Amino acid sequence: MNSFLCCIRAVTAALLLAVVVTGTAMAATAPITIYTDNYAGDEAMSRVARDLIEQHYDARVRLKSVSVGVAFLGTAHNDNALFMAAWLPKTHAAYMKRVKDQVDILGTIYNGARIGWVVPSYVPKDQLNSIADLEKPAIQKKLHHKIQGISAGAGEMQASHQALKAYGLNHMRLITASGPAMTAALKRAIANHQWIVVTGWSPHWMWQRFDLRYLKDPKKALGSAEHVDTIANPSLKQNYPRVAAMFSRMHFKLDDVNAMLADANKTSYDAAAKRFIAQHPDLVKSWLGSHS
Repeated sequence: MNSFLCCIRAVTAALLLAVVVTGTAMAATAPITIYTDNYAGDEAMSRVARDLIEQHYDARVRLKSVSVGVAFLGTAHNDNALFMAAWLPKTHAAYMKRVKDQVDILGTIYNGARIGWVVPSYVPKDQLNSIADLEKPAIQKKLHHKIQGISAGAGEMQASHQALKAYGLNHMRLITASGPAMTAALKRAIANHQWIVVTGWSPHWMWQRFDLRYLKDPKKALGSAEHVDTIANPSLKQNYPRVAAMFSRMHFKLDDVNAMLADANKTSYDAAAKRFIAQHPDLVKSWLGSHS
């Protein structure tokens, strides 16, 4: 009987060990998920990362397009997940507050990012040069009492609603749409030399294509220059330490991002990412480190 029980215990222990080992192996070989939030900079840089990971590391990558809030929550709760567009300290502060104890910050992907309200440069500065100028009834009428926005869940839209309150712009409406809808409205207005205010950000291809400027924001309602960080589920460092290390070294110059986005606008995000990698071998080598 004792030998029988010992046998049963041994088999049970072996099965449990097999389950643990199999589970660990499955976690380590599961695809890396890079969440993207439908905005140009994130879409392009995520494809650069995907191509480098699949080319240089033994890992598969899937890009998953979601809203900003879902990107933060998905990164916090799913193994091998990451998000390359955490705008801090202001734009995505509310989202980051919810997950800060559940994610790793791998590094800053670029500096000098900013959001703001944008006008074509032909709009006279002596009439509209600051958000405060939007308090004037004549200026509001010229703009049809509208500010062209993007998707409702964007951190920029949350900040823009705060700006409306901060400046007392009770007679101005923030139009909810999408990033492409915003740029389409901007393009139409410029083609007809009309006044328009849009919720804009840098980096974005529109700065390469159009002559634009930010409105001044004396109350800092929309913040100032920010850094954009890569956040990851802690499991990434455990299962893919070399990939996590690559992200700690991965850093873009703002001008290079704008140029890549202008390329993507003419071709595609996939094509622009491949071209960026081909045109920046030394930079890519520095990201890969000893694994290049």
